[in-house]
Amino acid sequence: MDKEGEPLYISKEFEEMGYVANDRVLTNARNGKETREKIRSAKRRTPYRIISTPVYKDGKLTEIIQLGTHLRFVRKNLVHFRSNILIAIPIILLLGALGGWVLARRSLSPIGYIASKARSITSENLNERLNPRGTDDEMDDLIRTINGMIARLESSFKRMAEFTADVSHELKTPICAMRGEAEVLLSKERKTEEYQEGLAHFIEQFDHLNHMINDLILLSKVDATQVELKMTPLRLDLLIKDLCNLFQILAEQNKINLEMGAIEEVTVIGDKARLQQLFTNLIDNAIKYTSKGFIEVTVKKDEDGGVVKIKDTGIGISKEEQEKIFKRFYRVDKSRSRETGGVGLGLSITDWIAKAHHGRIEVQSEMNKGSIFTVHLPLHKTQTKSN
Repeated sequence: MDKEGEPLYISKEFEEMGYVANDRVLTNARNGKETREKIRSAKRRTPYRIISTPVYKDGKLTEIIQLGTHLRFVRKNLVHFRSNILIAIPIILLLGALGGWVLARRSLSPIGYIASKARSITSENLNERLNPRGTDDEMDDLIRTINGMIARLESSFKRMAEFTADVSHELKTPICAMRGEAEVLLSKERKTEEYQEGLAHFIEQFDHLNHMINDLILLSKVDATQVELKMTPLRLDLLIKDLCNLFQILAEQNKINLEMGAIEEVTVIGDKARLQQLFTNLIDNAIKYTSKGFIEVTVKKDEDGGVVKIKDTGIGISKEEQEKIFKRFYRVDKSRSRETGGVGLGLSITDWIAKAHHGRIEVQSEMNKGSIFTVHLPLHKTQTKSN
């Protein structure tokens, strides 16, 4: 068409369309702009897309070229596309669900193995373990965690079995000894002094049994967390002085010099009865296992708290045994322990008392040269502030 909108040449389909250029097309053409339109024909249900492009010569508008296309093919393709989508969606969902199920089965199959294997492990086969897959992922981490838990259970069961066997042995030994001695006493008539001596020995055995039973009761309460400590501020230096004075006679009877070294004023927060038990065990052990020489007890204060050192010149403890002496029923020298009446519970209780007071016990020892037991206890807060 010309610049006024009069047709110069028109195709048959354009003519059938009955299209007439409107003012917007002419205005845009004069301004050098294309015009895009969608129109409907009275003869067809589907619309047309028309683009009107201006043609300039020497800077002047000369003609307007219009191109049009029927949109029925586009609509037909859209209808086909929609039909395909409607068909594809359920297929995709089905395939996705199937793929998800397969993936879930593969992902969860290790959990099924873990659950089945864990159910098969009982108290009778705690030595068995789950086999890691070697992928070093979350499943392997879970397997390692479960194996660690089973190992701890196995260790606990072993300790329980050992504890039961040790208790049975320790209870049976004095009872058998008393029975044997009673049979000897009754085998024939004896003097009154012999009967008195036998009864005195029975009393010693009863005291030994009573002491061991009390220790066992305490340890059972410790395991059940039923022991309550009466924590109060107390002078650690005074407590140690009293105990040293108390053990002085026993040390002299064993021809041992019990010396008090540097004693500084130290106030801690603790249960007096339990701390007495702790240091009584340590000093008593030092006397029992020192045949000659001396025992030195010192009380000092450092950055961490109060420090009590009990040094002896006794038989000493090997490095291998130093890690085991705080275990229940463990005795360094079993023959010597029988002579001294020890059953291997004292140091276990001592270690618990120190830990219950948020402290610790350290051991330094050399065979045939002696041992140093060092007890660290936190200071009372008032003394900490004054420091």
